Amino acid sequence: MKNPTSLPDFSPVSHSTVHEKVYDRIRDALVAGKMLPGQRIVIRELASALGTSMMPVREALRRLEAENALVATSGGTLTVPILSPIDYEELCLIRVALESKAAAEAATRITPRELDKLERVLVALEDASDHRDLETALRLNREFHHLVYVAARRALLLRMIESLWLRVGPQLSYVVRSDIYGGIAIRSDDHPHRQVLAALRSGNGRAASSGIARDIRRAEKVIVAHLLEEAKQQKIAAK
Repeated sequence: MKNPTSLPDFSPVSHSTVHEKVYDRIRDALVAGKMLPGQRIVIRELASALGTSMMPVREALRRLEAENALVATSGGTLTVPILSPIDYEELCLIRVALESKAAAEAATRITPRELDKLERVLVALEDASDHRDLETALRLNREFHHLVYVAARRALLLRMIESLWLRVGPQLSYVVRSDIYGGIAIRSDDHPHRQVLAALRSGNGRAASSGIARDIRRAEKVIVAHLLEEAKQQKIAAK
């Protein structure tokens, strides 16, 4: 398994609009769950991985800190935040409201081509889970959700959801890892992803909304349990 403290495999970016591209690459890595809670951000390492100078990386990190996607420690180092169980529960409360609405809207607007692409992504996600390919499964999980929300044709709603995923994305590795190594039936008609796809194909907004809410709540249970256990272990270690 990949070292959880190592950086994702970034490819160098071209120098045209380099500042925006650097920001987008780091942001996408956070949303896709490639950077983990508690991970320390080293500007020089990021600049080297992206093939840029440190200036655009600094600017991107400042923007991400302002969006609460990164937090500064007492020593001034930026890290991916570790959320408390209460904070994560609140995020999920907001996610259910916004993402369920987007799924309901998508049911009336999604095109046949988008539905076919959504199914291909879901099959690839199931294959990645079968092969215990955590990194690919994380990326495809994010892509599945993103395709649903894009199909809603609600630009402001999409921006709000993507902002939430900046904080949610790093936590999702716990869920995908739990699914892959815990024997969860990913390839099942009863899985929330399959429920969402079927609802979108039939134009059933209520069922699509319900499937997304179920998926978020299912993940919430795994992540909150993990966060509670980590907090417990930290208390024990501090004694």
